[in-house]
Amino acid sequence: MVDRLPTVLFFPCNRKDRSVKYPEDLPITLPNLLRFILHHSDPASAPQNLANPSTKECLQSEAVFQQGHISHLEREIQKLRAEISTLQRAQVQVEAQLSSARRDEHRLLRQKQTLEKQHGLLQLHSEQLQALYEQKTRELEDVARKLQELADASENLLTENTWLKILVATMERKLEGKDGAENLPPPQEAGSDPPEPPGAPRLPGSTPPPSNSSSTLVSERSNENRTD
Repeated sequence: MVDRLPTVLFFPCNRKDRSVKYPEDLPITLPNLLRFILHHSDPASAPQNLANPSTKECLQSEAVFQQGHISHLEREIQKLRAEISTLQRAQVQVEAQLSSARRDEHRLLRQKQTLEKQHGLLQLHSEQLQALYEQKTRELEDVARKLQELADASENLLTENTWLKILVATMERKLEGKDGAENLPPPQEAGSDPPEPPGAPRLPGSTPPPSNSSSTLVSERSNENRTD
């Protein structure tokens, strides 16, 4: 029975009575195990028995076996050290990548904040442009309405101007006809009516100019002729 597990026991070849237990107060590590095995497998530490050649051969074979085992362990240790170095380099690379990722994250966060700020400014500018567009649209509608009113008034003025021209031309023709009738000799027939002055031309569908204005103009022209 042993006091604890694991327990290491060393059994020399053909020397079971010289079996040794690994010290309990010594940590079980690879260097300690190697020192323990080498210490108890050293042929010099064992009693020399020249009369027993089998014991000597056994010790030599055990030494060769232990040496090969030690070489194997050393190679394994070298492999482990190489793997540890590789893992350390990989750890350094991973830490560098993590640091770069953190820097990229901070940079992207700053860019995001800048873009959000620019988006807010653009949205405010868009609202201002929309309000300005609506204001200009209302102003253009007012200008269009005023232009339409001016066009209607201009059309009315053109119509009135046309009627005035027609009226003036009619009055002039009537006055000319009146003057010509006064200069003619008296008619031979007593019952004949004086010739009518040429009538004013009428537009299709138009109303004749007022007669009161023409009579007033004719009487004023007659008074002027008599005064002369």
